[in-house]
Amino acid sequence: MANNKEINVNKHVSYEELIKKYHAEKNSRVKERLLVMIYLYEGKCLDDIVKLSKRCERTIWLWIKRWNDYGYDGLIPKFTGGPKSKITDEQWNEIVNDISGKGMTIKDVIDYLKKKYNIVFSYGWVWEVLRKKKKVPYVKPFVQNEKQPVDAEDILKKNFSRVSIAM
Repeated sequence: MANNKEINVNKHVSYEELIKKYHAEKNSRVKERLLVMIYLYEGKCLDDIVKLSKRCERTIWLWIKRWNDYGYDGLIPKFTGGPKSKITDEQWNEIVNDISGKGMTIKDVIDYLKKKYNIVFSYGWVWEVLRKKKKVPYVKPFVQNEKQPVDAEDILKKNFSRVSIAM
């Protein structure tokens, strides 16, 4: 049973200071952990603390260990930010330079990434990086007529001028 275990808590601050920190705290996660420390200062047993805080015993022990090792700072959650990106920011900038002006769709960019870096990204992620983070504008892909002559605009202007003169 948890009641038989002895809980050693380092009293880094007085009970009154702990109550003040609890009331002044804005972060709900830290506030919950401070409340557990208040219960421990009051001498409540681990079973009661588990029931009152609605957290498992292992979590309470983890908070106690952090409190004993680091004090108040040990109760502040430290998020690492997730896994590292497979492609660096410089590589994304290089990709943006490579695809700009080519009228590539998101699916074309995914195929390009698969060929060049041998990495498969989801459609949503590539869209988010290109459109939201790198601000790559939308490009409407037009179908190019292969039979069209290179000087098509000049021919159109000549024909238009002939028609306007005839009228």
